[in-house]
Amino acid sequence: MPRLATSSRVDPRRVKRGLVSSERKAPFGATGLASTGLMPEGCGLTIPRLDGVPPVHQLWQGEQAAARLAHSFVAADIAHVEDWTTANHNPFQFLKTALEGWLNGHAATAIREHFSLDVLITTSLDQDLVGDAQLNDVSKVFLTVAPDSAGYVILGPSLRLLESIHPRLPATFLYLFLGALNRWVRVYDYRDALDRVERLREWYDSDPECDEVALPDIEGYLPKAAKRKPLSRRTLAVMRGEIKDPLARQLMELAIELDCVSCRNKRPEMDSETSDLLIDCGEPVPALLAVFERSDPVEGCFDEDCQSMLEVTPSPNFILPFSGETGDGVVGALAVLGTVCQTLSVASSLMTIMPGNDRLH
Repeated sequence: MPRLATSSRVDPRRVKRGLVSSERKAPFGATGLASTGLMPEGCGLTIPRLDGVPPVHQLWQGEQAAARLAHSFVAADIAHVEDWTTANHNPFQFLKTALEGWLNGHAATAIREHFSLDVLITTSLDQDLVGDAQLNDVSKVFLTVAPDSAGYVILGPSLRLLESIHPRLPATFLYLFLGALNRWVRVYDYRDALDRVERLREWYDSDPECDEVALPDIEGYLPKAAKRKPLSRRTLAVMRGEIKDPLARQLMELAIELDCVSCRNKRPEMDSETSDLLIDCGEPVPALLAVFERSDPVEGCFDEDCQSMLEVTPSPNFILPFSGETGDGVVGALAVLGTVCQTLSVASSLMTIMPGNDRLH
């Protein structure tokens, strides 16, 4: 059995003689206690001292990768060294604080008025990947945007206002508004409803034993103005100055601005390696539901589609691979994310003034 100290038998008479001898010869120490001579110098137990030892030690999986990425954020002037203490020396909290600060400086408050989105920086798109050595590699980092829930916008009142000015303005507005948003996030609109009805029709037609099923008539429900051809950009540029109604003019000006902002950066194409990582994922869930009227057939199709949207893990709305080894890689990734934020911010401003949507807040 291991021992913490070794002892020996002591002769009481020798102890007494030793005590007397010590009292005569040994001076008092600084503590006021005299040495008894019972234990040789250097023997016995030493009580450890904890001076300077951190009372808490923290360990996180992937902390080396997070620390290297945090260094790149500092090099890119996105994160600040003084926040390291505030983050309690936690590299993940340090990165989160830096990203939240950047987002707050890029219209996060305005975006939250109509969109509920999560921005994630990760070294792996596979959420079940645990303990892989590549988790410490930041040569390829993914920045993703995924909705927590779908926003909601009613288009009908705006389209009727614009149609009173020119019959092709509603189609032009839809083209600019929906096209700009769909460059970066998924919008569920009347085209998704049409696709759903067409798929159902094909399934029912392929089953000879299936009884006749009544499907919603999305095509017949669409406003005529939405089916017209949009105006050319040249014609629209001439017409925008002739719109007298203040709200209609503001709607079109913001729609044009939205289209311009969304085109400032090109959405990165997904490479085959990234596509392979998402092979078991479903299609992205919508960040916005665009209907013509509340509880219309488009919303009904959306409600039905929602029943199966989360049967498998959905892909993010937006995925941007970048190198986390250098500050330049971080700057380049956030430049693209900045375009996404600007697009969503202008769209949020536009949705705020669209008639029929004020009661949604």
